[in-house]
Amino acid sequence: MPDLTREDVIRILAVTSQARLSGVNLSGLHLQGLNFSGSDLTHANLAGTDLTGAYMRGARLEEANLEKAILVNANLKEANLKGASLKNADLTGASLIDTNLYGVALDGAKMDKIKGLP
Repeated sequence: MPDLTREDVIRILAVTSQARLSGVNLSGLHLQGLNFSGSDLTHANLAGTDLTGAYMRGARLEEANLEKAILVNANLKEANLKGASLKNADLTGASLIDTNLYGVALDGAKMDKIKGLP
């Protein structure tokens, strides 16, 4: 799993929409407010990553590790999180409208004011 820096991610997102970041290690990075719309983050390691306000509409996050990630006010509308781990993640105010949450581990996740859940 390749490691990327915040600068690497910004460069990739600047040249392409729907970035292919499958299997990359982004753990612990500060990626607040970045646009991952339609990107492929399948099997990516985002543990402890700060994704506050990130725009991740339609992103593929299948089997991704988002444990302890900060997703406050993140837009995950129509994202595919099938089988992802969001244990102890902070999803306060996140938009999960039409998000695929099949098989997602949410143990200990903070889920206040989430949009899109009954």
